[in-house]
Amino acid sequence: MTQAPCNETESKNLQRNPSRFVYSRTEAAVIEKHDVRMNIYSGAADCSLGAVVYQETGTGHSEEFIHDRSAFIYYIIEGTGVWVIEDVEYPVQATDVVIVPPGIRFYFRGNLKQVLVTAPAWEEKYERHVRTIS
Repeated sequence: MTQAPCNETESKNLQRNPSRFVYSRTEAAVIEKHDVRMNIYSGAADCSLGAVVYQETGTGHSEEFIHDRSAFIYYIIEGTGVWVIEDVEYPVQATDVVIVPPGIRFYFRGNLKQVLVTAPAWEEKYERHVRTIS
């Protein structure tokens, strides 16, 4: 049995609009937030179960924060850095994966290119600022 990609309503919408199975870089929203440039490919409006973002930074994420609902799963494509999760430092490099469960404080430093998957899809209302990182 194949599980639907999203909830029942989203699955029906995908069946009516199959182009939503593939997200192009040209369609991605481009923003910069806390010193991280992001190409946001999908979000909660596309599929509530998950969202995908490509990120680049030369310095890191300048905010420590907590997301109360989503797990943040990062695949490091290129570069090196340090992830600070609940005040513990973890060095990372290309091909590493970082998984931050919901409700955990974190930020990162470094020169990184990475893919972020949030599950369920990120929603701003569940994010809490802890402190600005200088």
